[in-house]
Amino acid sequence: MSHKHNLPVDNIATDGPGLVFVVYPEVLSTMPSFQLWAPLFFIMLLCLGLDSQFGNVEVTVTFLKDEFGIKVLQYLKREELLALVVCIVGLVLGIPHVSKGGIYVFQLMDHCTAVVSLICLAFFEVVTVCWIFGVSRLSLMVKRMRGRSPSIFLRLCWLLFCPLLILCILGSSIVQYTPPRYGKYIYPVWAKLVGWVISLVSIVWIPLCAIHEIYNSKGSLLQRIKQAVTPTLDLDALDPQPEKQNLDEPVLEKLLSSSV
Repeated sequence: MSHKHNLPVDNIATDGPGLVFVVYPEVLSTMPSFQLWAPLFFIMLLCLGLDSQFGNVEVTVTFLKDEFGIKVLQYLKREELLALVVCIVGLVLGIPHVSKGGIYVFQLMDHCTAVVSLICLAFFEVVTVCWIFGVSRLSLMVKRMRGRSPSIFLRLCWLLFCPLLILCILGSSIVQYTPPRYGKYIYPVWAKLVGWVISLVSIVWIPLCAIHEIYNSKGSLLQRIKQAVTPTLDLDALDPQPEKQNLDEPVLEKLLSSSV
């Protein structure tokens, strides 16, 4: 395409929705048997979009059932109806993205949610599961489901490699952060502020929930913090007859089981 249009590759291979809906289709049109590859490409995009939404819908439905199950089931007798309501709400919220100026709304939300907030959420999730909940508890739960404990390599990944990798990605995202823009259009200051609000909407619940949990605990501040980060799962009830540790790996086993 660069040779065909006599343009630099950087001007053609742009990021964002233009790459998927403009560049790729034109590339496919120049390939042999493009009548086959073009439909397959867009079918792949459709499956990818639906696949990505399954997780969002399931998380929302599970949250509503756990927190408001009794009240919700009074009006929606079946879980399928609750999922339908969640999908309809998501459809309504997505309408601004396909309006006349929707590409600017989409680009702003995509930039502000994918650059920092998504990585922040992933980092705190990994820290919560692997360090606060603990690799030992997670390994016992996997053992109950699969019949055998996860390998030392996987436990080492949970304890060390995954948090460090996500922390490096988060730091890189913050250092390389650039203001949102769409092509040559630069968003005004008020739009950038809206973008920061969008980013903080999903992150602010982490400190707020932590403060709420500490506030509801009893004792001094240190005792409240310790109680808030202490898992309530009983290891003995989960695995009443734990296996003997491998004498060849005492140091690593101790390290993996002593996560915070």
